[in-house]
Amino acid sequence: MHPFRRLLPAALLLSVIVAIGIAGYVTIEHWSILEAAYMVVIALFTVGFEEVHPLSRPGMIFTMLLVILGVGTAVYIAGQAVEIIVEGEIFGYQRKKRMAKQISAMKDHYIICGFGRVGHRVAEAFDSSGITYVVIDAKPETERELEAREIPAIIGDATSDEILKRAGIERARCLVACSDSDVANVYVTLSARALNPNLYIVARAGLHDIENKLIMAGANRVLSPYFIAGRRMAAMATRPVTCDFLDLVTHGGQVEFSIYEIAVPSQSQITSRTLGEADIRGLTGAVVLAIRRADGSFDLQPNSSSRIESGDILVILAAPDQIEKLEQMIE
Repeated sequence: MHPFRRLLPAALLLSVIVAIGIAGYVTIEHWSILEAAYMVVIALFTVGFEEVHPLSRPGMIFTMLLVILGVGTAVYIAGQAVEIIVEGEIFGYQRKKRMAKQISAMKDHYIICGFGRVGHRVAEAFDSSGITYVVIDAKPETERELEAREIPAIIGDATSDEILKRAGIERARCLVACSDSDVANVYVTLSARALNPNLYIVARAGLHDIENKLIMAGANRVLSPYFIAGRRMAAMATRPVTCDFLDLVTHGGQVEFSIYEIAVPSQSQITSRTLGEADIRGLTGAVVLAIRRADGSFDLQPNSSSRIESGDILVILAAPDQIEKLEQMIE
């Protein structure tokens, strides 16, 4: 809502007072409409001009009432307008319009619902990968935090269909439900799945019992931070070097390569060819670590005789320039 719409009731009241003032002078003093309008204007703006004609006693009483009501209303409107400008609501409104326009132009973007501790980490990962995303959170300070980084943020209840639509849920690729509340994550998942059946949904579960409910609500993946942290700590205690290596290739680190996943389209030139025939490593330098088949199974130790089929997803270890060569090769 435009900030100046707050002034609409008072402006309508002032218009009524002006109309009554004109009608009153025409009726009481028998002036013309122009003379009556002139008198109303100089009375409301208190410019101190003389009356058009000498006023009768009823006219004086009517003028006093007109000044009290009209000037009071006009002063209230002026005060509210100044308050709106001083508080920056106009600039905030323009900023929100620009943000809404930015979100409406997004496609295949990501939505983060909940900007707590987990949401911050998700956003950091998206930033490092150059992923476009929108944040939905109920805390007003989230908007101020993300505004400086020029990241779209919608302050509101993520379980609301209207809020999700404002975030472009119908055009989004993925939604991450990472609120601190399990109940909120379940409702967000339900609403998001209903609005976009093809959406990929990753949800956070604080309690083990909630995981099944999130799956039933429509989540594609459910993660428990406590479960993951426990496994991670155990792995770091027993296989520290392996964990350090995985950190480097999955979180960037100080190396030039990372792990990617690339879907193989049906019209690709490597479809129905073996890894040896495609010679991906020889032509691009990228290494195929695993192949996920269209039926969901994994080939965890692909070799030169492993055949690439349409719909497969290749898990690749490569540098950015190598992955670009591979993407061009697969097209």
